[in-house]
Order: sequence, then C-alpha cells, then structure tokens
Amino acid sequence: MLCRSPGWSVRVLARWQRRAPMVGAVVSAAPTDGAWAVAARTACRPFSRKEIERELPDHIRANPREKLPSNVDETPEVSREALSKGINGIYGSRAESAMRGMLGPQGQVEAMESRAVPILGKATVDGTKYTVDRSTVFEHWRHECAAPVGWHMSKLGSTTCKVANDVNEATESLQLQIIKGCNVIEIDGAASEAHQSISRAIHEALHAFELDREGFVVVARCGIIRQQPFQEEITGVQVSNTAAVKSRILPIFERYKASSIPSMQLKSGFRISDMKEDQLRRLNLRRIDRTTVAALTVDWLDAFFTNVAFNTKFEVLDVMLLEGIHTLFDGRPDAHIDEDLMQLFVYLEKQVEIGVLQYYGVSSAHLAPPVPREYPPMPPDAHVPEQFLHPPKVPDTVNLYRLLALAERAAGGKHHHFRFVEYPFNLTSHQALSAPLPYDASHTLYSLTKAMGLTALGSSPVETTNLMQLPERYHSFPMESDLKTVRMNFFTICERAALKEMEIKESFEKGPATLPPMDHLFVSSVYLNAQRQFANLYFFKKWMDYYMLPRFGRALTSFKEASPQDLKDWAQQYEQLIFDMLRLRERLFNHKHGVKSTEVNWAVDRASRTLATCPLLSQKAINFATHGADVVMCGFHVSRYFHEATELNPAKNGALPIPEEEIQALCASPEVSYANASPPDPYMLEPVMKQGTLSGQKAKGMENIIVIDTKNPKFPDIPEELDESTDTTTEEEEEAEEDEKAPEAEARK
Repeated sequence: MLCRSPGWSVRVLARWQRRAPMVGAVVSAAPTDGAWAVAARTACRPFSRKEIERELPDHIRANPREKLPSNVDETPEVSREALSKGINGIYGSRAESAMRGMLGPQGQVEAMESRAVPILGKATVDGTKYTVDRSTVFEHWRHECAAPVGWHMSKLGSTTCKVANDVNEATESLQLQIIKGCNVIEIDGAASEAHQSISRAIHEALHAFELDREGFVVVARCGIIRQQPFQEEITGVQVSNTAAVKSRILPIFERYKASSIPSMQLKSGFRISDMKEDQLRRLNLRRIDRTTVAALTVDWLDAFFTNVAFNTKFEVLDVMLLEGIHTLFDGRPDAHIDEDLMQLFVYLEKQVEIGVLQYYGVSSAHLAPPVPREYPPMPPDAHVPEQFLHPPKVPDTVNLYRLLALAERAAGGKHHHFRFVEYPFNLTSHQALSAPLPYDASHTLYSLTKAMGLTALGSSPVETTNLMQLPERYHSFPMESDLKTVRMNFFTICERAALKEMEIKESFEKGPATLPPMDHLFVSSVYLNAQRQFANLYFFKKWMDYYMLPRFGRALTSFKEASPQDLKDWAQQYEQLIFDMLRLRERLFNHKHGVKSTEVNWAVDRASRTLATCPLLSQKAINFATHGADVVMCGFHVSRYFHEATELNPAKNGALPIPEEEIQALCASPEVSYANASPPDPYMLEPVMKQGTLSGQKAKGMENIIVIDTKNPKFPDIPEELDESTDTTTEEEEEAEEDEKAPEAEARK
C-alpha cells in the first residue's frame, strides 16, 4: 500500500486535536511523541467511509437511522388528509358511494373507482408570479389580473376539453405546457374518465419537476351537459341489451342526479335527443339544441362539484365559469330571471366561504354582439332545414352591468368574487373588440371588462363556425398535388361499390327479416343520396365516425355470420371498397378546406404586414386573439401545436405587438372571416337521382338503369291495362290522325 504524503499527517493530527474534546480527552497545545506516532500510523492507512462521514458538516451529514425527506412521491398514494380537504372532503365520499351503487346500461351494478390523484393547494399571487417569471416563453407575455385577484397569468392557456384519441399524447403535451410555464388550465365541469388521466398527468408533472400548485390557475366550466356523439351506438347495440333499461331510463337519470354525477348519466343512462320538453323541465334542464342542455340550478352546480371531485380531485377550483346563462333569458319577467341568477351567485359565494372556490364568472358567446351573417335567398321549392329557410332569432346580448349588480347583491357589497368572463374570440367572432355593446355604445365588451376590473378569457382562437353552423378552423390542411387523379379514383370506387351492392340487392330484399337494415349495410347508396349535405370536412367525419361506420360494422358482422362463403367473400371485398371510398372522400375534403385556408392566409397577409411575418395561419389567428382578450385558451392536445404557438411563433414572449390600425383592418375584412362561407345547397335534403354515371363517363351499370320520362312516365315492369271493348276507332281513322299530327311533331323537333 502506498503511504500518503507527510502533509496528511499534519492534517490528521489537527483533526484528531479537534475531535479530542468531544470524547473527553485533554490535548495539550504542543503535540506529544505519541501523537506524532498516531499521526504517522494514520497517514499510512486508508480512511474508512464512517470516518469521512463523521467529518462532514451537520447539515449534510447522513444519519442511517433517519428517514430522508423527499420532494418526489415514489407512489401516487396520498394521505387521508389529502382526501378530506376541500372539494375532495365535501364531495368526494358522495361521489365514491354514488359510483359504487350505480346501474349500468344493462341493469348491472358498476363498481368504478377514480384513477385521479388528489392535488392540494390553490393559486396565489406569489406562486403565479414565480411560475411566469421562470418561464422563457411567458416572462414578458403575461397578464396581471386587477385587484383583488392579482394573479400573473400566461397569455396562452390550455383547455383540456378537446383531448386527442390518444390520451397519452394529450398528457405528454399538457406536461410540456406546465414545464414551459403555461399556468392557466381549463377543465370541463362535466368531466369524464379522460379527465382522470389529465389530473394524473398534472400531478406527475408538478411532482417530477418540483413545481407548486400555487403557481397554476385551474378554471372549470360548468352549466352545459352535452350528449356524447356515439351515445346512440352504446345504448342501441341489441334489443336484448336495451330491454332491461328501457323502462328505467328516466329513473336512472333521477338517480344520477341525486348522486350528482352528470357525466356518468350521460354515458350509460339516457339520451338527451330522446327526451321530451316536459321531462327536461321536471329535471330543471333547458334545451340548447338536440343533444345539448343547460343545467343552471343549485342542484346541478352541486352535481358539477361532485363530478370534479370524482374525476379530477382538485382540492380547490380557482375559477368557475357558468355556461349557457343565455338560456335563463327566455322571455320571463325580469324578477324571475334575477331570482334564478341570485340563487346561483349566492351558492357560489357560499362555496368561496367554504374554501372550495376562489372566484367565479360566466362563459358565453352572447356576452358580445352576434356575428352578422347573410343567408342567401332560397327558392320556393327548396328542401333545406328550417333554420336556413327562416333563420332563428339570435339571443339578446347578456348585460354585464346586470350580472355585476346581482353579484354585488349576492355578496352584500363590492367585495364579490365575480371577477372573470369568457367569450369566443377569433378572426370571425371579433365583435368583443370591434362592435359597441347594444346597452352601452361607449364600450366594447373587451373595454368594458377592463373598466370593471374583470379578467377576460378568450376561447376558440382558431375554430369558428360557417354559415351552416359547421366547424371551420384556421390552420393548414393537406392538399393534393394531382387532384384530377384522386377525383377519378374516387368516382371509380363509388361505381364499383354501387355495382357490388347491385349484385346482392335482389336477394337481400327477398331475404329473411333477420338481415340487417339495408341503409346500414349499403354505405355507398346512403352517401350518394345524402352527398349534398356533406359540404364540410368535420360534418363528414362526424357522420362517418359516429353514425355510419358503427352501423356498417355491426350490420356487416351480422351479415357475415349468417352467410355462406361466397357472400363472406363479397362482404370482405365490399368492406375494402367502402373504406377506400371514404378515405378518398376525406382527402378531397382536406383539399377543399386547404384551398379556402390558403385564401384566408393571403387575406390576413394583405390586411396586416405584422402578421405576415408568421409562417403559419394558426399562429396568425392566435396572435390576433391575444389582442382581444387578456388570456387566450387554446386546445394544445398535441405537443406540436404548442411548439407552433410558442417556440416557433415570432410573437413568443410578447415580441410581436400588432398595431391598432392592422387590428381594425382585420376586423373589417370579410375575406378573413368564415361568417358567410359555405352556404347551404337549396336541395340538400333531396336524394340524388342516380342516372348511372358519376364521373362524366359511361358507367358500367348504365344498362341496369332505366330513364323515366317524368312528364309521361311509362314503367316497363308495370304492364299498361287497356280495355279493348271501349276502343271503337278503326285502323283508317288512326292513320288519318297520325298524318294530321305529323307536321306538329316535326315542328316540335
């Protein structure tokens, strides 16, 4: 073993002298010979780990018997204290007991447990300031709320109501936003099981990066219940499955209401589209459209809190926004409307006192003046939905002064907690910035919120609706380099699918009653007869994913099970043709929307030289929206969308302010708006008359189609019945009549 240098002996001796008083030894100022001998022996041997640890300072010395504190939980288990705080303590046990005793769609008990992890804490002024200060994206791109709120909120927020089909991708995107300093997170009060994964992702991101819940603002929207688009397929699988629940749909709905789980009842208990107005009235629901209702009563707000406790487990909600508030203004006396609003505000003020809520507000598209739309005149024989023949009356603009006065009455003074409003704001719905309010011409909605000290949240910055109330989005679409080839391939596959249907149509019609309905199996015929309605990519995808394909899959499976081998081969070939047809049609829709978005992109560049520096249309739309609201809530359910809006955006960290004249030019430009885009076809509800040709060329099935003269119809499969006894004309008289009519026939030709 190598001996250490002489310098080690001096250091060891000094250490020995320091240690001696601790063990009661008396050490003289001058070292003795024995001390030097000990030092020499120590210098020639290695130090043990315990000796080194004993020399460490007290604040970093490890004690093997002491349990080390950790900032990161190894397991998601939490203490009982976390489950008994805030919303979880008041509403959590009610939600768990309700879920344990629920009846499912087949009359069976469903024992469901939430996968969400309790998240303790609430937003504070110092916490939000620290979160935004440490962000490289939002350090100078923030909004500081007016007193008494005082929070520092990132200019872009995250909405979790539109998660992707891949929940893992959505949770990764949400964690990326949390790391980058996006500190405003919005959830849906009617949250479903997907929000359990979102809550878990927030919990993991906060703990993995040692972030505090105090730095993030959690916003919840409640008041509207939406029927799931695939609801009809879940409850209508087979008659044997629905028979047990047919008579219990309404009682189950009442049970769910009593147990305060509105999202679960939507999934497995009832269908809003099938409920009558008197049923909705008994349940204190107000219909908005066929599949959407507003639930604005104290009982339903209590249900939303319970739903949040079950699916997200937040201890405190920082902001709660009431949706669908315009449904309360239904022509009743003002005193009745004010009474309903007062009950809601008093309940929310009580929740603030309890400690499960900090502030509240309203979220409505009717806070601002309506979007002006110009419906085209329809011919008298038009076959379109009623809203296009006679456009419905737009709800009146909600008076913000009235809401603030009621909030002051509910709180007993100026110290109320009504501090937030939310409205859609984009290049189409820009009236909050460009149009004066009908009840106060000196203010727009955005300027009024600033004057009142409210925080304005803008929603839907890249999504709006066209003239047919169908979705449109401000982003790029994949376009075709050879559109002609795609069109010809689509028409060819349509013809092949129609011929495939004609192969078995006759035998199918004569088959047993157990065969599936023809309009569920023959997809190409259904598409051809309804193709005038498909003027929009999103409407087509919704019809395809939630209506046609589930029915087609069920019908095809039933058809295969009871068919011989030749029909099974037919079903396999036909299924491939249908999938190819729908895929090519979706590509054509993408190209159509891509052309329109390119035109909008050029129009934005012409109106604003500042936004022309942004390479993407979505960036231009988001940057415009930041000038009409304090915080813009975006659906970043894919990480790429967040990168495009922040790291790749020239406006990152507030580096691209838009001049006021360019903002006004964009608001006044009809070319950047979808308000009057995609007018309805006048005969969209009439079936297409198939003449055997789709692509302009002679179709292979033309010989099977017989053209009928509508003015003088003669059906070849129906013999004409003639009574020979009544025919008294002779052959000579008939020839004379034909000679007289010959000049007239030549003239008509």
